[in-house]
Amino acid sequence: MRKGLFRRTIRRARTARPSGAASGFSDAAGKRYRVVPVDDPETAAYADPPRKWPRVAAMAAAWAVVLGLGAWIAPAFAASGNEENQDPRDQAATDAEGAAWSYLRYGSNEDLDRAEAALCEDASPELTPDDLDAVRQSYADQLGGITRVDVETGDPVPTTDGIAIAGTVSYISEGTQRHEEFIVTVQENDGTYCVSNTEQPQEEEEPSSEGSTGNAVDPETLASEFLTYIVGTRNIQAASEIQCEAFTGITPQDLDAAIDDWAATNGETSGFVSVDPAESSDGSVAAFAAEVTLQGELNQETFEFDISVQGDCVASLQGGDNLMDGTED
Repeated sequence: MRKGLFRRTIRRARTARPSGAASGFSDAAGKRYRVVPVDDPETAAYADPPRKWPRVAAMAAAWAVVLGLGAWIAPAFAASGNEENQDPRDQAATDAEGAAWSYLRYGSNEDLDRAEAALCEDASPELTPDDLDAVRQSYADQLGGITRVDVETGDPVPTTDGIAIAGTVSYISEGTQRHEEFIVTVQENDGTYCVSNTEQPQEEEEPSSEGSTGNAVDPETLASEFLTYIVGTRNIQAASEIQCEAFTGITPQDLDAAIDDWAATNGETSGFVSVDPAESSDGSVAAFAAEVTLQGELNQETFEFDISVQGDCVASLQGGDNLMDGTED
């Protein structure tokens, strides 16, 4: 009995295995498994090479520098070589009207650097960009600010000094606007155009009639000019200069204020004037019946006035019912 027991014990003994030869694990039932590493030639052939980390860091730093420089230089390089990316306002004028328009537009719209760029190199204009800006500022003070500036140019006229172009600048403040006339002289050189001079036209004197040593003044023309200064070009100073010292009735300032009130209700406004002769009880005074038409965005109305001229000045202005009612004290 003892001998048989001893033999079974020896038969169940297990030889100790070297450590590290294989690893194993057991499942819940107590069954044991061994994990044996396998040398796969294909896996070994495509295994990742050993890393050299200092070299990897150096290459990453070099690429960072290259990409940074590219991001900084590329946009400027592309913009400098592509005309589509240039501001069209900085391009040289390709016709005389464009040069005149640019000078008046930029000089009257607080863009004095671009107005300077429109001038010829040796130009000494009578009206500089600073002068144009001063005109704008005077209307801004008068109107309480300028919301928009419009420029219109006429047809080019060849002269001995270059190409003359008439231009009109409109200074707009909400429903009110003022206008100034300019004459721009343009020079052409190899297909490009620049401004050599800008001035405001001088009023021409009426030719003297036969046997007269002074300038002849047409009363109807004077009456029309007086109202046009106020209603059309909104040049109150010019209207005041041709009224008599003993002027009576509606002043240029009163009519101007009434038009502003009308425009505040009816939107941006343009004015038109017509003058016809009328009977006068005083032989020394020429009388006229005038109609002032105001055309706004929402409405159009015509108002009747009586205007008289004595000698070379406007003596009185009356009427304007419904327009002047709001300005009466």
